[in-house]
Amino acid sequence: MTQDRPKVIAFDVDADSLASLRQAFPEWEVEATDGATVASLERDWNPGAGHLLVVAARDGVAEALGLCRGLRSQAGRAQTPLLVLVPPAQEALVRAALDAGADSCLVLPVHAKELVGVVTRLREGNRPGRHTLSLDRAQQEDAWRDEGGEA
Repeated sequence: MTQDRPKVIAFDVDADSLASLRQAFPEWEVEATDGATVASLERDWNPGAGHLLVVAARDGVAEALGLCRGLRSQAGRAQTPLLVLVPPAQEALVRAALDAGADSCLVLPVHAKELVGVVTRLREGNRPGRHTLSLDRAQQEDAWRDEGGEA
């Protein structure tokens, strides 16, 4: 196990989702942690150098949301991508997970292609309109053109 490999830290993630993570990121180390709580984060768990945090909101939804808040508030974790896996038919949890600090959510079951897509978007950052940048610039200077933002 080398130190230069990126690491996924997965909390309470089911076996199928772990397999999808390993398939999506074959060159990454995938560390599975079960039963982590907010209290255990503070007491027992050293965050290490994770490049992606994945939390499953399965049985203990409140605990999973608390875990998201706890991970997000750890020193050095503000910029680490945090993905929450939401059970089917519980899509209402997505808003709660995002409010708790998640960067993105996926509804179970997850597939390797979805995971790669989410991580790619998270790495690129939120840049609204990046696909249309510079398409609507004026051809020449126009003193009368309204650039918006003025009252």
